[in-house]
Amino acid sequence: MEVMKFTSNAKYKIRIMNKNLVIKVLIIAVPTYTMAIITNAMVYTIPMLAISTLIATNIFKDDEDVENRVEQDSVNSDVSTDTGYDFDGDG
Repeated sequence: MEVMKFTSNAKYKIRIMNKNLVIKVLIIAVPTYTMAIITNAMVYTIPMLAISTLIATNIFKDDEDVENRVEQDSVNSDVSTDTGYDFDGDG
């Protein structure tokens, strides 16, 4: 009985995710292609692509929180990893 509940819940989540994906693609594609067809200039199309992508990624609240990961700086950030010398060239 528990397996049946899990699979129906998983199918529901997949259906919602697919619906959200289609909506996000439409939010990005329709304004971008409209701008490209109307203007025939990439100067207007690329900003429209960027703006519509921002809107589409933030339109739905996902179930899980997104954790921003930042790499920690190395102990000695003055040393180049390729040569072993520091950036002054004096080793």
